[in-house]
Amino acid sequence: MDIINKEVVRIKDFFKRFKVAWSDHRREPLRFPGLRIIKTSLAVFVVLMLYLLLPETSNATTAAIAAIIAMRSSIRDSYVAAFIRLQSTFVGAVFGLIILQLKEMTKLEYDSLPYNLLLALFVLLVMWISVSFLRSDGAVLGSIVLLVIAIGPILDMSPLQAAITRFLDTLIGVVVALLVNRVLPLPQTEEDKEQHNA
Repeated sequence: MDIINKEVVRIKDFFKRFKVAWSDHRREPLRFPGLRIIKTSLAVFVVLMLYLLLPETSNATTAAIAAIIAMRSSIRDSYVAAFIRLQSTFVGAVFGLIILQLKEMTKLEYDSLPYNLLLALFVLLVMWISVSFLRSDGAVLGSIVLLVIAIGPILDMSPLQAAITRFLDTLIGVVVALLVNRVLPLPQTEEDKEQHNA
């Protein structure tokens, strides 16, 4: 009987921890979306509409993701997030360019073991360089950009065009997010008010 009680306690404890990990809701009544959510959605809409006018080699997904990442609760935080996103995209694009050049020189196939090992090594390099010399919170984003550039066909683009295009896609998304955040500013936090009055 004691064993059964211990198991019941363990199961209850598991579900309690699972509930905490699953959601961070604050037991508040359902509210309308806040201004940050609305502005993020608006920035994505502007990016998607803009990409209807751009060539097919441009990637609206990359730009929309950049806009979502750059949208923060204050304009200052948005600038920091935008800088980190651009820095990490630049690092990922440079290493994506290098790996595509190596792929072309060595005639590796996308789905080969040597190319996949090379990709894993380059992810390690991008993360290590970011953590060691740049903004460490850009390490993951830089690795994602590297993989977006280096995995799968790049249409009729050269490696240099692919790297530049992905960087420009990110730049467009970041700029749109910053413009939307500037045009529709969020209510100032106490910290923002203190800095403004200082």
